[in-house]
Amino acid sequence: MAFTASPEQPATLALYPKGESDLMCWDGMWFLLSTCEVPEAPLNAEPSDFLGIDLGIVNIATTSDGEITAGREINRIRVRERRRPSGPARPGPPAMR
Repeated sequence: MAFTASPEQPATLALYPKGESDLMCWDGMWFLLSTCEVPEAPLNAEPSDFLGIDLGIVNIATTSDGEITAGREINRIRVRERRRPSGPARPGPPAMR
């Protein structure tokens, strides 16, 4: 059976063999889902810098460095809503107009 993965994934699975795998059929295609237990990284007890994030309505997130972040799907909805006419809809089906 063919197996594809990014180059890092087989190396990680070989390095940390403890875990589990599941074989799953989805839309007629088979997938092998593998997980492995990776030890936690040591905590950074003395950070050198901090980053604040402001969650907003106009911009989803703005960092204290001034970087504005918004998701692609949110931006598509915003563009679609801007194009939509803002006035009230005409009443009745088209045959009655």
